Amino acid sequence: MKMLKQLLAAAAALLLASSANLGNLGAQNTALGFTRIDRNPRTSAMAGAGRASLDNGAYSAFNNAAALPSLQGLGDAFASVQLWEMTNEVDKTTNIVAGTGFRFGQLGIAVGGVFQTGVKNGDFAPKDYMVSLGLAYNIKDIVSVGLNARYAGQSLAPSAKVGGFSADISVQGNIGEELSLMGGVACLGPKVKGSVAEYSQPAYAHIGAAWKHALAQKHGLELALDAEYDFNSAFAAAIGAEYAYNIMGFLRVGYRLAGKDAVIPSHLALGVGFRYMGFRADISYLTASPILGNTLSFGVGYSF
Repeated sequence: MKMLKQLLAAAAALLLASSANLGNLGAQNTALGFTRIDRNPRTSAMAGAGRASLDNGAYSAFNNAAALPSLQGLGDAFASVQLWEMTNEVDKTTNIVAGTGFRFGQLGIAVGGVFQTGVKNGDFAPKDYMVSLGLAYNIKDIVSVGLNARYAGQSLAPSAKVGGFSADISVQGNIGEELSLMGGVACLGPKVKGSVAEYSQPAYAHIGAAWKHALAQKHGLELALDAEYDFNSAFAAAIGAEYAYNIMGFLRVGYRLAGKDAVIPSHLALGVGFRYMGFRADISYLTASPILGNTLSFGVGYSF
């Protein structure tokens, strides 16, 4: 436990120090933008809102690890498939995601992996991959800190490959049983070297809030609001809602409003979910965007 605390403290100091040098990213190209994709079918059905929610399980391996100690149960496992821009014959990709997360009292740990491939051109198909680790420690009963560390690689052409490490810091606070707040900085890392130039990673700062409330017997509502600032001077915000019936069936909707230079553009999101005896299945559909419209995600998981 002491070693984990020291690791989180050292990582936080290093990342916060490096963030002081990120102010000039707006004038530079970025790479590895696919690390910013929301791969959780639940939160993507709310247009990316819901980072502060306590119902995202092992997907904490990819962002907001600080939520891990507050999640229910011992652990979660998941697998999902995402058909990104599935009707775009040029830019569509198939993304496969899997991972797991565990809670041990005040500690939390999650691991996850991503592999995605695009449209084949001749003998070559573009490929992206990512492995991610999430660590968290509960400082007080209501406050946790988290660290996400990842390695991502991208191959857009046989001679155009980049890869590099990046990390996130997050803080989660829970007020009572209904309200959760979070904030952090993400995708902080050194420049990655391509075949002709060096590229900055798509770093950003973000905050989020989630409010969960029982409306009446068998009915519940969760509202989520997230906002972020890309260090290339682009703002974005997302608002989402989830209606639950008998903690078994779920309807979700969300909208993201983003500046023209944001990594993830404006879009509308819809989704449904089902949960029974620890098993869950979630579907999200992104639309109303000329860039990433018609993106479908399907995921299954188990909580134990």
